Amino acid sequence: MDEQEFLNNVETEKASLTEGGGTAKGGDGGSNEKTPSACPSDSQLPQGGSLPTDQPEKNEWIVDLNREEFVAFRLLLARVNGPLRMRIPTLLVSIGCCLLMVGIAIEEWWMAGWQGYPDPVMLCCALLVLLPGFYTWFYVPAKMKKTAGRQYDRSISAGMLYCGRLTVTPDYVEKAGATATAHIRLDDRTLFVESAEMMAFVTAGSPALVLPARCLTEEMATAVRKAADNLPAHCRRFIARVVPGGETVRWQETPQPEEVWVSTYTYTEEEYVTVLRGLITQHYWRTAPMTVTTATCGALLFGWDGETMIKCIPFFLVILAALTLFNLVLPLSRVKRQVATLSAHDLTMQVRMDTLALRLKMPKGGENWVLWCDVDHVYDKENFVEFVHDKSSTLHIPKRVIPDMAAFESALNRCRGTK
Repeated sequence: MDEQEFLNNVETEKASLTEGGGTAKGGDGGSNEKTPSACPSDSQLPQGGSLPTDQPEKNEWIVDLNREEFVAFRLLLARVNGPLRMRIPTLLVSIGCCLLMVGIAIEEWWMAGWQGYPDPVMLCCALLVLLPGFYTWFYVPAKMKKTAGRQYDRSISAGMLYCGRLTVTPDYVEKAGATATAHIRLDDRTLFVESAEMMAFVTAGSPALVLPARCLTEEMATAVRKAADNLPAHCRRFIARVVPGGETVRWQETPQPEEVWVSTYTYTEEEYVTVLRGLITQHYWRTAPMTVTTATCGALLFGWDGETMIKCIPFFLVILAALTLFNLVLPLSRVKRQVATLSAHDLTMQVRMDTLALRLKMPKGGENWVLWCDVDHVYDKENFVEFVHDKSSTLHIPKRVIPDMAAFESALNRCRGTK
């Protein structure tokens, strides 16, 4: 069954609810997206409840997340800590390089006494260097909107509910819904973002918790800011003060999904190094077209002399080698050293499969989950069973922890068959 799927391929357009760098879902949005590479989240607790005086401060509200808010969060996260973070500098650099090359073509035309026409090759190169800027400014946001909307629709059709009870304490935030629970500790690995439309908590390896302004009151927003103050300054991003809508959210119930397979295991150092190196290599090849385009534009900019392209080749090779060094060689060289600093507790995972989602429980209490409708492929590799979602994010289960592959495959068929 090597390199073959357990089931027939599902639609290639399916994507995970988490972004960035997370593989699963439990809140309202997240990423990996990684990221990585990360997804859904919601708002908070009971109206008008009083805080107990003999317990740590605790606030709770009922919140949900609609389709427009989910899409807006994904775009916000991409601008704060994702692919859209450098879109303005990228566009400005692209336009600047384009104007420089057009200026060079016009200067050569002027020095030739305005004879003939400007160098057509130089003008074509000027248009080429515009591609990275326009790709980042126009294509990426449009693609993210479409993908996020599709993810939300599929999650709803699969039985996912974004309504949940959000608990806010000085130590953690947690959203408990009818179909899943997401838990985020307020430590130096958590990012808090506030904009006019929402507040959000994001951490690596966990679904994000998104609090739409529609579901917040001024009192709720103040309590959330107070909790976020426990984060280091570099973990807080303030874009605009949230504008509370004060809408009352009603609790939603749904039947609990049925659990069909569960396993707790600890990666060995060698296994975890193999997994991380595979993810780094996959990311490099996935971004290879952009890497080659960047190297080509740089080579044309610095090596083109208006007559021959031979001088561009050394520039292309140098730029390509530098990008490969920083995006592939150095990350691979650091993996073993980074894994050596992890304890057995950090490498212990619990994987559960139920009729709604594939769930991964992290050592520090967080839970990632991926709806079965977002799982693109399941492969039987030499030493791992590999789950691929969002076309890039993966989860590896060592085959040594699966005592009966036939029973595992039967459970997997049952889960994917109910999506």
